Amino acid sequence: MPVLSHRRRLAIATGIALVAGAVAAPAGHAAVQSSAPVAQPSAAASAPSSKRLHDDFNGDGYPDVAVGAPMAALGNTEGGAGAVSVLFGGPGGLSSAHKQVLTWPNRPGINHPEDARYGTNLRSADLDKDGYADLVGRLWGTTTDGDQGTVLAVNWGGPSGLSKNATLLKPVPGDQRDGTGDLAVGDVDGDGIADIAVGDVRRGGHILHGPISRTGQWSRVGSFSVDGTAVLDTSEIAVGDVTGDGVGDLVILGFGPGDPWQQHTYLLRGSRTGFAAPVEVKDAAGAGVGGTAVGIADLDKDGHGDIVVGRGDEWAQVDTPVKKGGSLFISYGGPKGQSTTRKPVWINQDTEGVSGTAEFHDRMGYSLALGDTNGDGYPDIATGLPNERINGISDAGRVLVLKGGPKGVSGAGSKEFGQYTAGVPGVAEAGDQFGAALALGDYDGKGRTEMVVGAPTENSSRGALWIFGTDATGVIAKGSVSFGAATIGAPTGPSRFSQTLTD
Repeated sequence: MPVLSHRRRLAIATGIALVAGAVAAPAGHAAVQSSAPVAQPSAAASAPSSKRLHDDFNGDGYPDVAVGAPMAALGNTEGGAGAVSVLFGGPGGLSSAHKQVLTWPNRPGINHPEDARYGTNLRSADLDKDGYADLVGRLWGTTTDGDQGTVLAVNWGGPSGLSKNATLLKPVPGDQRDGTGDLAVGDVDGDGIADIAVGDVRRGGHILHGPISRTGQWSRVGSFSVDGTAVLDTSEIAVGDVTGDGVGDLVILGFGPGDPWQQHTYLLRGSRTGFAAPVEVKDAAGAGVGGTAVGIADLDKDGHGDIVVGRGDEWAQVDTPVKKGGSLFISYGGPKGQSTTRKPVWINQDTEGVSGTAEFHDRMGYSLALGDTNGDGYPDIATGLPNERINGISDAGRVLVLKGGPKGVSGAGSKEFGQYTAGVPGVAEAGDQFGAALALGDYDGKGRTEMVVGAPTENSSRGALWIFGTDATGVIAKGSVSFGAATIGAPTGPSRFSQTLTD
């Protein structure tokens, strides 16, 4: 049986070719509304900012971050209805005071609402093109009554933040009955409107083309496939412009049918008429690659998005030394996909300049976030090592930040952070898994991306969140703050607060 992706494994452990043209849009998608308590932000914009940020829920021109707590129990202590908290950006950056809390009620219209795991998988984009970012999430193990397929929940952005009522997009076509596939957003057809890519359990998925209305209707539906490739089970997907043509491309991570560690990455080039046939992304030795996380950013600012794969599942001691304990794989983009002038690279803790030593079970690359932390114009990479042993303490976790530049990413100038770092609140303890979730965003609008770190298993799976500031050198420990769900009025208990973060 193929190994499950890290998102699927985590959900289960906690309770848990191109298709040419477009298929006609389904008629009359039902929109089901919920009611949930919400704390309104203290300041609201009267109209959306002209910046049109993909993660600005209240339209004030500052990015925001959504924090998932999918095991929050509401009414049924054995289940995980889930909750999502929003921290709003502003001139002073993120804080626990400027926030919003959304919970998932025991509602009709879906099976087992008390175990919906709202907050398991979160993405942000302006889906209805009104200038406010919206939040879309995939409910875990949940189908609508009488329907097959996945259910997506959308909270709509507006001057006061996200709507307390979530619209259900249903049913998304495809083999998705267990609700555990991946989700990504981006413009894959070049019309300037965000689309939703929803991975099937097996060999592909569907595209819900925007705009998506607040009544739950998408404009049309298309699909993508890795049929004919070495992938049997798709696990992670990302959208970004790798070829530099202004249209989002699709990157798919998946597992092969044989050895469960046999992993692959495929690029499907987007266009106004559909996706090109999948092309495998390989390392400099011609071997297939894969992992637990994937992101796309133009790390060297050459006009082409670069593919970053976090391979954070290297548990077997038979693996190659370059990937021991997990690693990052970077494939530089070019007009046809992979660059023909810059070779792809592997980076792990044995790479020159990177803090620490590569050890089995560290899980470097389990989480990823991409953004310019020092304001030099080049995106950097933050990656989590949630199972890193710290001073003999197992699974305490740490985060590494690697710098981008005109020559790409290397270990030079890398930084490390953990609960053992001077200035960082807390104490490294066994099982904290600091760094299991990450986000980077310019939350104070000063031109550098601050870092948000999640440790969902901190304090017996109650979870905690850290916010790091920056200076001209990038992310810094000085002035960092930490808090849990209770501080912001979110549901307490073993909710796994900070299991997921938008970025």
